[in-house]
Amino acid sequence: MSAVTAARTPRVSGVRVAQQTLLHGLRTDSLLIRGVEGSDITKFTFNRRTAYVLKHPDYADHVLHGAVDRYHKSIEYELLRTVVGVSLFTDEDESWRRHRMILNPVLAKRHLTSVFDLMLAPIERFVERLKHGNSDRLEIDMTAGMTELTLDVVGSALFGHGMADLARRIGPDVTDGLRAAERATRLLLLANPPVWLVRLVAGIVDRAPMLPPPIGRLHQIMRTIDRMVWDVIHDRQEHPSDAEDVLGLLLSVRDEEGEPLPLRRVRDEAATFMLAGHETTANALSWMWYLLALNPDARERMLAEVDGVLRDRRPCFEDVARLPWTAACVQEAMRVYSPAWVLPRTCVEDDVIGGHRIKRGSTILIPINSLHHDERFWPDPEVFDPTRFLPERIKSHHRSAYLPFGGGRRVCIGKTFAMIEATLVTALMSRSFVYDLKPGHPVVPEATLTLRPRHGLKMIARRRGDGAATIEAAA
Repeated sequence: MSAVTAARTPRVSGVRVAQQTLLHGLRTDSLLIRGVEGSDITKFTFNRRTAYVLKHPDYADHVLHGAVDRYHKSIEYELLRTVVGVSLFTDEDESWRRHRMILNPVLAKRHLTSVFDLMLAPIERFVERLKHGNSDRLEIDMTAGMTELTLDVVGSALFGHGMADLARRIGPDVTDGLRAAERATRLLLLANPPVWLVRLVAGIVDRAPMLPPPIGRLHQIMRTIDRMVWDVIHDRQEHPSDAEDVLGLLLSVRDEEGEPLPLRRVRDEAATFMLAGHETTANALSWMWYLLALNPDARERMLAEVDGVLRDRRPCFEDVARLPWTAACVQEAMRVYSPAWVLPRTCVEDDVIGGHRIKRGSTILIPINSLHHDERFWPDPEVFDPTRFLPERIKSHHRSAYLPFGGGRRVCIGKTFAMIEATLVTALMSRSFVYDLKPGHPVVPEATLTLRPRHGLKMIARRRGDGAATIEAAA
């Protein structure tokens, strides 16, 4: 491993950072992500805000593992707290620790066996719709398709078989809400108000009847989603069910004193699971289909594995572990194009990272995309190589050089759910079709709340066995 650069902290122009953010949002070529070439820590200041970009996994490890209590979620999460409430995603300190301990079993692998069929059914429906297309070569927008599918999977797993329609009905609102949240977060980043002011405004916003865009649109959307989620929770209370969906698990958990979760917390966790749980997986799958189209050898190996394991039968939970190459393709895609592209934190207690003094109140940015492409830790980082994530090699990587789900004790609680879902989607969609990039379609990464294809991902779904030559993907 290369030594960490620990000389004088390089600085970059805060004005340039602000200009890039105003003009382009958070682009993948932004100084927010790149820092300074050749340095593992970069400092910049703009609009009274001091930030450090950490480009070494040892530094990231310090923030996520060694000194985790000195770092909270950054101010941008205050907006998300307004949207989804106080959940594991937005909570802090002792409240977070207590609820994480209570909720860990909900998405533990042993409980996911009970929701497996709920995850599987929407994927089967999606594939059946493709199979009923009237052509052997179907043009699809893979990004839109994966967004619809993952929301359907999350909605089914969360609310049960009978509520899949709910996810589809609120799908447009969820997507619009996330885009409005991106615009609002960009404004928050530039304005840099103090946390107390954000919380004060959030309280006013929550009660306001009418607001200007983008906050007004976000507020309207969230009220619609909030009302629908509460309706499901109240219906479940009035008509108890023994169905083992995620909502049922949330309602059944008890704390150390035998008390259930407050209903408000159940609502907040459910809303977070629905909103945050589908966007990242949808983008991860989109990038995976793109990379498989560019790497036909890896794709052929995946198809052979899927055919050999599943054949023509319905998958069972145990089949997921029998698809290591398929899972490795998903994991390698998240290295090349990590949907969660940056981890922001706020320093709440003076600290030192690699000899550099970090003052309380400073922002820490862990640029996941840069860490995933650092040749010191990933040989030939631009090459799509799923062998990096085969079981015999996966533990050889620095634990903080690969962070698609975050790291440390705040690692995403839905990590196992997401990997099972993505592996299932990949396997079932590949039994009937091969997916090639539509010639000439531009593929440009755009870093907003997540890293996604700016122009979507137009692909051609070619039925397996049609014998046609693979369409060459455009560069």
